[in-house]
Amino acid sequence: MAKILLVDDEISILNMMKMTLQVDGYEVLTATNGAEALKIFHNEAPDVVLLDVRMPGMSGIEVLGRVKEMNQDAEVIIISGHGDMDMAVECLRKEASNFLTKPVSDELLTLSIKRSLEKVSLKKKLKQYTKNLETLVREANLELERAYQFRENIIENSPDAIVCIRKGGEIIIFNSAAERLTGYKKDEVIGKMNIVDFYLPGVARKIMKDLKSPDYGGIDILQKRQVALIDNHGQEIPVYISAAILYENGIEAGSVGVFTDLREKLKLERQLLRSEKLSSLGKLSAGIAHEINQPLTGVLTFAHLLLKKFQHEEQTRKDLEIIVRETTRIRGIVQGILDFAREMPMQKEPRTIHEILDQTLQIIVHQQRFFGITLLKDYAPNMGPVVVDSNLMEQVFMNVILNALDAMHGSGTLTIRTRDLSDSVEIDFQDTGMGMPEEILDKIFDPFFTTKDSTEGMGMGLGLAVSYGIVKNHNGDISVTSKEGEGTTFTIRLPRDTQ
Repeated sequence: MAKILLVDDEISILNMMKMTLQVDGYEVLTATNGAEALKIFHNEAPDVVLLDVRMPGMSGIEVLGRVKEMNQDAEVIIISGHGDMDMAVECLRKEASNFLTKPVSDELLTLSIKRSLEKVSLKKKLKQYTKNLETLVREANLELERAYQFRENIIENSPDAIVCIRKGGEIIIFNSAAERLTGYKKDEVIGKMNIVDFYLPGVARKIMKDLKSPDYGGIDILQKRQVALIDNHGQEIPVYISAAILYENGIEAGSVGVFTDLREKLKLERQLLRSEKLSSLGKLSAGIAHEINQPLTGVLTFAHLLLKKFQHEEQTRKDLEIIVRETTRIRGIVQGILDFAREMPMQKEPRTIHEILDQTLQIIVHQQRFFGITLLKDYAPNMGPVVVDSNLMEQVFMNVILNALDAMHGSGTLTIRTRDLSDSVEIDFQDTGMGMPEEILDKIFDPFFTTKDSTEGMGMGLGLAVSYGIVKNHNGDISVTSKEGEGTTFTIRLPRDTQ
């Protein structure tokens, strides 16, 4: 019977959740404060901890940190009635298994615990495998069939990449998760590649040095550490590595490493931080823009008056025209900031995405910047309507298409492709422009980030930030992939019903 530790200072909620978990067949331990919870955790070693964030005395986040110090692999599910983005990010950084917001439904609670228990079971199997691997290497010739089944059932089905190497770095085990992570196939790697090929220069040597040090989990052990692996396209993949040195008859035979892909976790953290930043910047920008507008209007009004007064004095008139032009440009920037900050109510109705795309293209195709561009439309047939604000969605499509045109500099192909996914639709905007490096992709939706020339009042860095907000308000998603010299693809996903 799995053992659950439930920690909450609200007795009524504690008792209700305890009854639910007992009905599900779990042994339930309870605590009403952090100190009591840590004592029970130390003595009883529960399989999963359900932990409230806000409690008198020691906070739930502090308890989470102390629990992880006692057991790095502990499964801790955070439950909060005051969930916010900062708190969610903090809990993720401290490696909470999940973050649930009160009130928690019985179904969600049961599912979260089930997933945590599955992870606990898998970790125990992997630990046992690591302990037994030295023996398996020694008995490999006699236990080939057993080793094959063990690898298929444990290693092959592991969600994390497992790589085993001989001393010197030759790879001898490379599971399916490692294939998915790196893009290499087993027959390309086993017996042919060295583990050094998967790291940045000097990293493999540093890992082996730390493995033999007592400072990183003990001699011959390396606890969870973030590093970068190199995939088959030369791209860096952030991962957690846990590793151990293997011995045969007291002699070092090799090592095993377990790699956890961090891309989704880091993406979630970036999305949470970006959403919070968009909200904060929107409020700040609106305040600043309103403060600027009043004196700016005065400057522009008096500049026009002076321009009329000195219209026959050529030098003075030219100077005043510069003042008017530059002040007008500033006013346009301020208006852009106000548009970014303003939360306009959406007017949603069922519309065909192809119709909105074609309306947008009608506005753009006759502009000079479209000359020299080949347009390819690959629309999914018989695609039904989507509930959207057509004006806002046209603004999104306009921003993305104009960015694509700017990237191609008057020569290239713009492909617009749609896909019908039954419960949602996807739209690709693929250009053959100059592409973008990885460091720019991470910032592309940040407000006020731009790579465009702003000398003519262009490139304030708000177009994609506004587009990001519009798509998110439709419960959709917008993402970008790019490679320098090969072009860029923006992908927008919209659910059928965005209500």
